[in-house]
Amino acid sequence: MIDENIETDNLKKHMWAVAQIMRELAVELDKDENKWEILGLVHDLDYEQTKDNPEFHAEKSAEMVEGMVPEDVIRAIKSHNHKYTGVEPKNDMENALIAADAVSGLIVATALVMPNSKLEEARPESVEKKFDDSSFAKNIDRDRVLYCEKIGLNRNDFLELSLNALKDIDDKLGL
Repeated sequence: MIDENIETDNLKKHMWAVAQIMRELAVELDKDENKWEILGLVHDLDYEQTKDNPEFHAEKSAEMVEGMVPEDVIRAIKSHNHKYTGVEPKNDMENALIAADAVSGLIVATALVMPNSKLEEARPESVEKKFDDSSFAKNIDRDRVLYCEKIGLNRNDFLELSLNALKDIDDKLGL
């Protein structure tokens, strides 16, 4: 389904990254790892089609997976673009998706400025420092990263968990 709907390699890598972070969050929170991973994988299925019309983003992804995933996954997809869908995040899975979606970009950007552009070189302190530097990766909404607090994780623990999750798939991410 991803290859049929996504052409951009970087977007595919983003979706894999979010899926991996979601899986690790599910383990940490004693939730359904497979469901959370699938959510991370499909949340942006429509992005290439809707990137110029953000008001449609997430609604179309939800339609694309309708009947293939549980209703709570559909709702979570919509809630990650709540500004436009009006579906406000209300549970751990929904808040986790928002945080994972944002932090994945911050971690990848941090890895890319390491001497060899590798995740293995990035440390939690590096990511923390980049989080605090508002001139770094300006398009990353730090408030969305902080949704981690809504699922009971402080920022430091969330950044470390997410970084370690991505290190597990660094070959898939090309980092």
